[in-house]
Amino acid sequence: MSVMVAEKRLLRVDDLDGSEIPEKFAEIIEGELIQTAPPGRYHNRIASRFTFLFSDFCDGRSDLDFGTDNEGFLIGRDPDSLLSPDGCLFRRRPEPDGAWMEFAPEVVVEVLSPSNSPVEMAFKRRKYFAAGTEQFWIADPESKTLEIHFKDGRLLKAQEPDIVQGEGIALGMEIRLEEIFRKP
Repeated sequence: MSVMVAEKRLLRVDDLDGSEIPEKFAEIIEGELIQTAPPGRYHNRIASRFTFLFSDFCDGRSDLDFGTDNEGFLIGRDPDSLLSPDGCLFRRRPEPDGAWMEFAPEVVVEVLSPSNSPVEMAFKRRKYFAAGTEQFWIADPESKTLEIHFKDGRLLKAQEPDIVQGEGIALGMEIRLEEIFRKP
């Protein structure tokens, strides 16, 4: 008796062109498609506040740019990893030819939602750091805390009502946690 074994094919970012996969709430991690449910209004408000913070910070700084939760960063090939942080800050680079940026942002923000796990955040942090990210921020709406993981291994933890002073590419930025975690 012969047994047929179906070979599992890894997904590549090129497979997303013209596909039925929604562009929002989907990432590719090492060739696997990861789709999640919309995270909710409070989560989105917090992510938006980081976007506004980064936008204001970039004003007058022509060398910096920011991204929102709908940006795609191709940070690995073979197998492909296309991640979409909730917010990000990065040094300005030439505009990409395609839909994805092929670099890792210097600062990545992930706003926790109930579907996120500590293992997932640690995995993404390692992927981003391996691709060149300098800071990985985790905002927890439930505990109203911000953890800033640095590529050099340092960890800064802050909780509302703290005001966090930016470092590295974010030097001069003030992150007012009362404003970030303010309920509508």
